Amino acid sequence: MTPKAQNTSIQSFEQADFHLALRERLREAVRITLATVLEEEVEAFIGAGRYERTPWRRDRRNGYYTRDLVTGLGLIADLAVPRTRQGFQTQVFARYARRQAEVDQSISEMFVRGVSTRGVGEVLEQLTGTQPSPSTVSRVFHTLEEEYTAWKKRPLAARYLYAFADGTYFSVIYEEEGCKMPILAVIGITEAGEREVLAFSVGDRENRQAWEELLEDLKRRGLSEVGLWITDGNQAMLNALAAKFPDTPRQRCIKHKLENVLSYVPEKHRKQVEPELKAIFYQDSRDQADQAAAAFIAKFMPSYPSAVACLQRDLEACLTFYAFPKAHWKTIRTTNVIERLFDEVKRRSHKMAAAFRNEDSCLLMFYAVVRSLKFKRIPVVAKPAT
Repeated sequence: MTPKAQNTSIQSFEQADFHLALRERLREAVRITLATVLEEEVEAFIGAGRYERTPWRRDRRNGYYTRDLVTGLGLIADLAVPRTRQGFQTQVFARYARRQAEVDQSISEMFVRGVSTRGVGEVLEQLTGTQPSPSTVSRVFHTLEEEYTAWKKRPLAARYLYAFADGTYFSVIYEEEGCKMPILAVIGITEAGEREVLAFSVGDRENRQAWEELLEDLKRRGLSEVGLWITDGNQAMLNALAAKFPDTPRQRCIKHKLENVLSYVPEKHRKQVEPELKAIFYQDSRDQADQAAAAFIAKFMPSYPSAVACLQRDLEACLTFYAFPKAHWKTIRTTNVIERLFDEVKRRSHKMAAAFRNEDSCLLMFYAVVRSLKFKRIPVVAKPAT
């Protein structure tokens, strides 16, 4: 057994040594490639090769300067960058950049996925041999601000099959104290079945004006028609929808409604009531759903009148989804689509174990998560050509 252990140790050492040597060779290959590209770039910029006389020469060389560049294979130290008298600027990397764009992208993605600023530095040190400081990681993340600003102003489609509206809260520091900050959001489903986050903003969930401002922003960017709104029972939101989209039907989230109705039933009796309550919303047709609702009301009104009254208040809005394609019922009878978005943002931000420093940081993280998500599309039957 002893020789085996020695052989394994030697083999492990040789493998580690080999990988180090290979990495060094690859770094040198990257250095040579970058130097070649830079020389070709400056030659094209000048319009002539070294010492070449041409009638279309636009500039003259002016030596070199050196810089360090962190790449995916590690640090390329003292890379020679050519200069010209009129100020040649390479397209290989941005002015003053010390890392390749791919490295900055990796830093941002790790941060968005919930890795702490210190943790990002430790991972990068393993991969590249350099460790960015926590402030550098935060600064790289905030380079998304320009992209986010453009995203907020992008035009929208004129019509969406469905739109989900809801709000949630995140912890943000105000006056050196952590407070709950509300974010309102809308997700749309296009006529091709693609899910798209249309907008989100800061605003009190109980404030009708905040909702109206968000909806008006959607209309200003091109949205004119929604086939169905899916919401919870927030009255401020409902009032805003009635003002801005008065002709659009609404689906009340049945998940929230089930919870509301059952809250009027003693806990030890809920197992008896819940299956028959849920059955109303899982029938094969609206007629069958109406029959199930009538049977539920007749059976439980004597024992649980408050629960039945709660159901009746929103019953019509809870059954709206039956008028739409059956393949979409699972998606549109609850607000799960938008709640999963909120859960994903919170899952990633909670790993940072701290409140957001300000509103802008919270909104930027929200956007960063949005841009990283891959939404499933819903099946949509193509319209026949006319």
